[in-house]
Amino acid sequence: MSSRVNSNYQSFLARTSPLVPVHYHTQPSGASSSSTVASGVGVEVVRKPHIVLRDIWSAYEELSCYGTEVPLSLEGIDEKVTSYYAPSLSAMQIFTIKPFPEDGGSSSRSSSTGPYDSSGYLYFQYNELELPHERHPLTSKIEKLAEQYSGLHTLTSSDLSPDSWLSIAWYPIYQIPSVKGMKKELYAAFLSYHKLKPDFPETFVEDDKKKVKEEEEVVFPPFGAMTYKAFGKLWNMPGTSDHDDRKKYEESASSWVEKLGFTHSDYKFFFRCKFYGNPRW
Repeated sequence: MSSRVNSNYQSFLARTSPLVPVHYHTQPSGASSSSTVASGVGVEVVRKPHIVLRDIWSAYEELSCYGTEVPLSLEGIDEKVTSYYAPSLSAMQIFTIKPFPEDGGSSSRSSSTGPYDSSGYLYFQYNELELPHERHPLTSKIEKLAEQYSGLHTLTSSDLSPDSWLSIAWYPIYQIPSVKGMKKELYAAFLSYHKLKPDFPETFVEDDKKKVKEEEEVVFPPFGAMTYKAFGKLWNMPGTSDHDDRKKYEESASSWVEKLGFTHSDYKFFFRCKFYGNPRW
């Protein structure tokens, strides 16, 4: 999360993109017969990367407990102001490439493995309906849901369809130091959208001359984002690409939700605020 940024919007995106460990397992490449594998002749070994869902939640644990600190540059204030945001689960859909054994229990906002469609087998889905101030922190909510749906801990990216995704709501908590006269701008909230199956190569060839570390890390960045009350120059800084970036991330979020036909309550609220003012919860 230490990437260089040059605007407050980019700073927010960077600070809410944690590093997640990548694990590998090795296997023979293209070995179709057991005799070939047993002899080891002509077998090229490849290493397949994956991430574990449990590691994603661990990466967010500190941010979830204490808030995510985002340094902001404010016009007319020389020192940096740090704004803290509380993450909570907004929505999630997990599609697997194979049926996953059903867990016990059920939820009005969750579902066990369903029939196969173009996205895969729907193992789990969630759509938050509570008001922002009544929501549990992100990792606490995941732990609670995992009591009924163990796959939230054990599934890996190798088990998932590329259509598996997560949305996190980020609401401001406080600023250090406190700032007067900019309440409207500092009340900005965000929705970030993340793919649960990273876009990295399926395999790496094992090379004795250049060993790859057994465990690396991958950034868990948003592919889409929505904003609420992100007014003024604070979130559209002159001389930056903020306007184009926000448009790109919003269009990506919109097209994703529409593609999956998912009714995302937070998205609908943020969308209405953008075009029809600021409706109350």
